[in-house]
Amino acid sequence: MQGGVEISGLSPVVIPVFVSHLGCPHRCIFCDQTQFSEPVAPERIPGIVSTFIAGCRDPHLRKRIIAFYGGSFTGITPGLLDRYLAEAGRLVEAGIVHGIKASTRPDMITPELLARCRRTGFVEMEIGVQSMDDRVLEASRRGHSASDAVSAARIVRDSGLELGIQLMPGLPGEDRESFRRTIDETVSLRPDHVRLYPAVVVKGTEMDRMYQAGAYVPLDLDEAVRRCLYGYARFSRQGCTVLRMGLPPSRSLQVAAGPYHPAFGFLVKARGYRVMTGVLKQRFGGELDLEVHPGSVSELIGYRKENIDEFGFIYSFDERLPRDYVQVRGAVERGCLQLKDILEYIL
Repeated sequence: MQGGVEISGLSPVVIPVFVSHLGCPHRCIFCDQTQFSEPVAPERIPGIVSTFIAGCRDPHLRKRIIAFYGGSFTGITPGLLDRYLAEAGRLVEAGIVHGIKASTRPDMITPELLARCRRTGFVEMEIGVQSMDDRVLEASRRGHSASDAVSAARIVRDSGLELGIQLMPGLPGEDRESFRRTIDETVSLRPDHVRLYPAVVVKGTEMDRMYQAGAYVPLDLDEAVRRCLYGYARFSRQGCTVLRMGLPPSRSLQVAAGPYHPAFGFLVKARGYRVMTGVLKQRFGGELDLEVHPGSVSELIGYRKENIDEFGFIYSFDERLPRDYVQVRGAVERGCLQLKDILEYIL
């Protein structure tokens, strides 16, 4: 691998470089990139990378990746794109980072451009799909179609890069049936990684104006958790890594309404254990004695202990068990569940 050796078992160091709104030809109804930082100039990248790595634990033992976030990277004007690629590529060649990744729109990907990115040191491209329902995409003024996403995913796959996909449950016009179809079609694209960002109403956006006028009602927190749990279970069953669920905390983000929660991803996983525990309670009754992986104990207990308070179980942990799995101690038949077993109970 260029730039060093990746050490298995350790999380990568992902160095964010924000190119806020660069390359975006449309202003989607949910977006206001002006609330975020100004785009990072290409010549600042080496300093940002150096400072970020210096603040990380054991960076020399971990894979180090530059990640261009916030805009449509492949849509950046050619001269400026050349400068970004040159600066990041030099860091790969010098062994300071192992690779590069970026996010972009489905209608801004070509085989030639991805071939160039790969030669520069790219290892992954994320596509902002948001929905696979053309009605939802049109209502959100995305400016691309679901077929564009299918084509883009194929091009990324054919290029040899890893494929990431971003989805946004709860956009205008989406119902549960539409969301399930989006998950079905996204699963068929075989992404390596997925991010699930439930739509929230950001102040100053067109969606905010729609919300204020009563023309758009965002998902409530419970429904957003349910939809993301369904997606998480489906993608996990396929072996696809769900990198994030819910927007990351940001001091500059001004949310007017919608299912924003600083621990949204934890809520989703805890809901999964709540559903699995409820099914086991129906099967066995009485006080359950549950076993989970040690890394899953907090999710089993639930947010503010709501799972253990509701079901009154006792628990222990066993590091031999997989994550997203729970079993009844001593049960011989039907005493264990994984997320894939509870899809019918989620949505």
